[in-house]
Amino acid sequence: MDRRLIEVVPVLLTMYATWFTIGIFAIYLQLYAFYVVGVSNIIIGFLTTFYFLLNSISSISGGIIVDKYGWVRGVLIGSLLLLSISNFITPLYKDGLYLIIVRMLQGFSTGAIIPLVNLIGAKVMGAGEGIGTVGMFGSMGFATSGLIGGYIVNALGYEGSFILCGVITLIPLILLVMVDSGMYSDIRGSRIELRELIKFPLAIWVIYIAYSLRFVAAGGVWSFFSLFLYDLGADEYWVGIIHSINTITQILIFRSIGRYSEGRGLRIFELGLLLTSMVFLGYFLSPTYIHIIPLQMVLAISWVMLYSGANVYIIENTGESQRATGLGALQMFNALSWIVGSSANGYVSEFSGSYKTYIFASIFITLIGLLIVEGYFRIRGVGGDGASR
Repeated sequence: MDRRLIEVVPVLLTMYATWFTIGIFAIYLQLYAFYVVGVSNIIIGFLTTFYFLLNSISSISGGIIVDKYGWVRGVLIGSLLLLSISNFITPLYKDGLYLIIVRMLQGFSTGAIIPLVNLIGAKVMGAGEGIGTVGMFGSMGFATSGLIGGYIVNALGYEGSFILCGVITLIPLILLVMVDSGMYSDIRGSRIELRELIKFPLAIWVIYIAYSLRFVAAGGVWSFFSLFLYDLGADEYWVGIIHSINTITQILIFRSIGRYSEGRGLRIFELGLLLTSMVFLGYFLSPTYIHIIPLQMVLAISWVMLYSGANVYIIENTGESQRATGLGALQMFNALSWIVGSSANGYVSEFSGSYKTYIFASIFITLIGLLIVEGYFRIRGVGGDGASR
């Protein structure tokens, strides 16, 4: 069998299984916690807050370990094992604090998985092709959870759905264990430290800042998005379908936008920020869940542009020995921003009595990120392709 295929298949299935799990928990854990366990909006916000607290720690530490020692396979196996275990044990106790602990385990595992799979994809297939293909498989996982999640919950219950996620994550775990231990040994860099992030170009830090602001906004919105859709009249099936419209659209466009992002990462990233703010405006103005449906397609375009643009720009503007850390840092800032957004919206929604209050604020938070990027690169005299004017 072709070596490249042996390298790629386990990590693509890893991304699929990881995002299937993320999808089931992102869509249905809010409903399970609120309606079955009976926790408050504040606790629901904490489920996301502590998930991303551990996510931020593992995303950057996983990148540094790989840059230092090249232990990609070992880190992925350990992370997938932890993710599978956390999925299996989710239904054991109906308690808010217990759910927070489970989410911490899940956050720690996914934080290491996603940037490292991106790194392997970029190494094996090239930056644009790799990010696009890996992103497509992640979107397929999330789309599957949305399309059939309602039916799975109806057939197995919330508890059975969480256990199913544990079973699915075992498949790529077994494949990675079976792969030759030296298969990914060349994916490593020099021995750099976390403090090396300070030496990254200022342009990359501007990307980190804008990316973080986008997820301060989005993290608060997505942490309560299923409950928001319920308020607009959706049921469990429509909640899943509305989520899946976003991810199905991503599947269709991820590879092409990933390829197009090569040499154009900055401009693609800026367009993603602009479209995100437009989506939030649409959410705020929507009177029913039906109006959310077309917005999900725009959301997909905005996310693919943000994700592809940021990852490709970092890959193209860092040394090979720094890329795992650079990509891990992007995931870390993503996670830290979710902590801020989910915590803030937990209190905002609880005391305002409306999920739209934070959505309104998110329009402007995202626009601030866009203004920072555009202002910085205009001052530098740099065009959308990263070249000086």
